[in-house]
Amino acid sequence: MATPTVHDVIRAIEKIARRDPGGRGLAAHAPFDTLDPAARTLLDGERIVIVTGFCIRAVLAGETDGPPGALDIADALQQLGKHVVLVTDEYSAPLLAAGAAVAGLKTPIVQIDLPQDNADRAIDNLLGEFAPTHVLAIERPGNAADGHRYSMHGEILDDLIPGADRLLDPPEPRKFTSLAVGDGGNELGLGSLRAQLGGRITHGELIFSATVADHVVPAGISNWGGYALAAALSLLSGKPLLRSPAQERRVVEAMVAAGAVDGCTRERVLSVDGLPWDDYARTLEDIFSHAGGQQA
Repeated sequence: MATPTVHDVIRAIEKIARRDPGGRGLAAHAPFDTLDPAARTLLDGERIVIVTGFCIRAVLAGETDGPPGALDIADALQQLGKHVVLVTDEYSAPLLAAGAAVAGLKTPIVQIDLPQDNADRAIDNLLGEFAPTHVLAIERPGNAADGHRYSMHGEILDDLIPGADRLLDPPEPRKFTSLAVGDGGNELGLGSLRAQLGGRITHGELIFSATVADHVVPAGISNWGGYALAAALSLLSGKPLLRSPAQERRVVEAMVAAGAVDGCTRERVLSVDGLPWDDYARTLEDIFSHAGGQQA
């Protein structure tokens, strides 16, 4: 039997990250073979902006899906010598800060705030000063076709969460590569899947993001997509860049202590998208094992 190539292993990791415990349908029906090219373009990057954070209206708190995956990617990129900036809002900034402290990261965190004009100015300033080579969105609400940002249940979030679409679609000609990770279709950057999958997602015609990204990494849970990207970067670079599942637990525990909630249950507990930690972590363990089982 032939030895699997790096591409073969990355494909296997992509399949694992696409497990769909919530039955949303996005990960199952989206085009495959997207993880490898996304990781390869990040490997060539120099300055990367990562935007995340999804506020749950019922409890006015950021969720446990998104920020951990953002930190996984940031950690891997910084170990490779890349410059990284995290962007989020008031509800998820404390979560990123708490998780970064546990992970030992000193990644700058830029907070964008309402009103939208203020957020737009902050985004324009960041793009002008940082001059990113890549911008990546993971589990961040994106503008739908009607200009509103929606939860999976069809709730309008405009009054809570400033739009960050300008990061992927700036008013000036774009000089960087854009990427997106998502699990439900309403996330920033998933617009390229709208025509194909809008009808397969609950409320999809309403909530699906209209903003596109050059590379889209669908996942059953967005954190799994972030962890998979970090694993692919590790394999492509030949360096152990991935935090172990035990380290991941400590990061998410810190975020919960800082106020994070499960986006499905809306409870401040150690779970992600309705999955108790042990069930959620099995996928992390499988990805970690496929990546060689060597932690950063």
